[in-house]
Amino acid sequence: MTRKAITLRVSLLAIIILSGAVLRYAFNLETVIDNPIRGDGAYYVIYANNLLEYSTFSKDKDNIPPVPDSYWSPGYPAFLALMIKASRFLGINNYNLVLSSQLVLGLLTILLCYQVSKSLLPGYWPLLPAGLAAASPHLVSLGQLLLSETLFGFLMLASVYALIRGLGTKRDSWIYTAGGGFALTYLVNPVSLFLAPLLALMYVWQAAKTGDAPRATRLVKAIMIMGPVIIVATAWSVRNAISVPETSPGASDRLLTNLIIGMQRDYHSVWRTNMRDPNNPATLDADRIQGSYSNFLRVLAARTSAQPASMMKWYGLQKPYLLWDWDMRVGLGDIYIFPIHTSLYHISKPALLSYIVMRATHFWLITAAILGTIFLFRKNSDESANAAMIYGCLFYVSLVYVVTQAEPRYSIPLRSELYICATYFLWNTVESYKRFKGKPPAAI
Repeated sequence: MTRKAITLRVSLLAIIILSGAVLRYAFNLETVIDNPIRGDGAYYVIYANNLLEYSTFSKDKDNIPPVPDSYWSPGYPAFLALMIKASRFLGINNYNLVLSSQLVLGLLTILLCYQVSKSLLPGYWPLLPAGLAAASPHLVSLGQLLLSETLFGFLMLASVYALIRGLGTKRDSWIYTAGGGFALTYLVNPVSLFLAPLLALMYVWQAAKTGDAPRATRLVKAIMIMGPVIIVATAWSVRNAISVPETSPGASDRLLTNLIIGMQRDYHSVWRTNMRDPNNPATLDADRIQGSYSNFLRVLAARTSAQPASMMKWYGLQKPYLLWDWDMRVGLGDIYIFPIHTSLYHISKPALLSYIVMRATHFWLITAAILGTIFLFRKNSDESANAAMIYGCLFYVSLVYVVTQAEPRYSIPLRSELYICATYFLWNTVESYKRFKGKPPAAI
């Protein structure tokens, strides 16, 4: 690539990141939420305050000292606690500091989206997923809320980038960074627990197939990738076993609740009508299951036996569609979780145009990403191996939510991976067309 082309590409990337910054700042400035610290965000704040005041991880606000629990993961509450402490030291508003920090995380996510894309896409192609990440209304709107999705999405993509960089350059420092990143990702959202082992296995399989490294080297690198996650998950489990009373809510309770909700086709419609409806099917099932996983499996098996085709359709088609749908279900709807008084997308024509384009192309991008799997095994190269890791991340996290509770909000941290995979399909399609027409790829 010529110096002129490099300068142009860097300039275009700078414009994309600047546009993403302006869009996010303007959204935070102009969008007015009705009580922004509510729902899960309110619990995260309680956790953060209990960490600061009592050094206790708990959402208990009735007892002093609070009773420890393990219902949520500690990563995002610790992030909020750090922001609160920093705001006190700097003498600034802690909510504004959180929003500013998440805006920076959003911009770093755009940059990482570009950098990861460079590992599997040539020329100017990496600018496309970066531009889509910059314009995504979901990524913009989630950055204004005290929810873990912005941090989770950043850490997941950063960890994947460090892994790809480490394997590509054969520098152990990057692989150690990736392992630590996956551990932090787990602490923010435990659905990523098996992501590092999955990617480590993918690396071992690919390296064994190509003969890239001796068996001992492959094993050491795999341990470097997944070792920090195992250590951190074990330490957190030990903490819970020692410090958390049996009567306190734990992660297993939360998982069972999500599994029960995940069985219900009409949960969201009933919830939106009356979120405290005692006849909500999830509530009735929870009473029937009584906190027992064996009871849950019996109920699930009975329904699957009674309606096998319907249950296969629900878990195999309808829940994946629900997970990747545009409109929020547990929330206001569209791109909004909490009720709003006004939005940037209501008053700004450029912002509205970006919203219209992103909404119109949403399911086309999902389709393109799915079709991109066709090209994963057509050639054995570093590019296809890197693409496989992005797809592994995308499909693994999606599968966890399909099995548990499918909600469009949970797919938002995966937007960058979605855009990379969709662009991977477009690039391969263009290159295939060029080969079919007998034209060599254009030199850039």
